[in-house]
Amino acid sequence: MRQVDVMWSWVDRWRWYRFEEEWVVDAPVETVWDGMVHVEEWPRWWEGLEFTDSPDQLPVGMEGKHYTTRWKGPLPYGLDIHAVIREASTHDSISADIHGDIEGRCTCRIEESQLGTRGVFSLDVRTTKPWMSLLSPFLKGYFSENHNRLMAKGMRGFTRHLSKGAVA
Repeated sequence: MRQVDVMWSWVDRWRWYRFEEEWVVDAPVETVWDGMVHVEEWPRWWEGLEFTDSPDQLPVGMEGKHYTTRWKGPLPYGLDIHAVIREASTHDSISADIHGDIEGRCTCRIEESQLGTRGVFSLDVRTTKPWMSLLSPFLKGYFSENHNRLMAKGMRGFTRHLSKGAVA
């Protein structure tokens, strides 16, 4: 095995990220679902999400449909992400294959709980931007914190959005 291969193998281990977040929203499952699948509305309430586009008009018959997002967190870099819906079970779960500046899979499950509607988001991805991949062994904590801050802003924005009755 060449030294380059050994080094790339070492870097490759650091490029993988697993995130899991849980949101609890005081709203019915149907309302939360509608807010989650209407990606064109996300920039209105999700600070750090600069842009969304869905030429496929989600949500009816979502499997196979595409959407694109551009994210910019507190750190000085952005991510362009393209998603293709892999599976969707209305008012229950949705999963998508992720491509672009990161690649992998995103899954969201929602369910009723005693505190409201509970959403669990799982993201298993790896970096594809060369500079991020090369710096992941050193900056993984910063990249993870940037993700966590964006998700926290999303939760706060989504809660405010629903409390204003923006989603029927």
